Amino acid sequence: MISIRIFSVILLALCSFLIYQGLGIKTEFSYEPLGPRPFPIIALILIALGAFSLFFFFEETEIKWPDLALAKKTAFLIVNLFAFAFLFEYLGFIFSSMIFIFLTSLIFKAKWLYALIFAVLASVLLYYLFDDLMQITLPAGQIFE
Repeated sequence: MISIRIFSVILLALCSFLIYQGLGIKTEFSYEPLGPRPFPIIALILIALGAFSLFFFFEETEIKWPDLALAKKTAFLIVNLFAFAFLFEYLGFIFSSMIFIFLTSLIFKAKWLYALIFAVLASVLLYYLFDDLMQITLPAGQIFE
């Protein structure tokens, strides 16, 4: 019961901070009728309303906290996401996503050979889908320039 309220207060604080940051989004030119600011602000307002209603109208449920093994997997996944974000520009989309997909597959207990094959195929296929089919430019990597 108290953990639900703690979660909703933390989520409300995070949404408030991100809405404040989102109000500062400015673009040099307008390429959409509304611009890039409304979508994140509206999404964060909806999340904040959900957290607000969760604070007052929650159901009595028994919270089961994860065991240590699941907490370690979750922490490793979060570190993996941050590594992907930091390596994205430097290594480029293909290599950074290969590393990300490979490590994420290992977190979910895939065999290393299958994880490696899947990471290579998925990275190349996603690069092709984004770059060629959808015309969304992805970074090739600073190490290749």
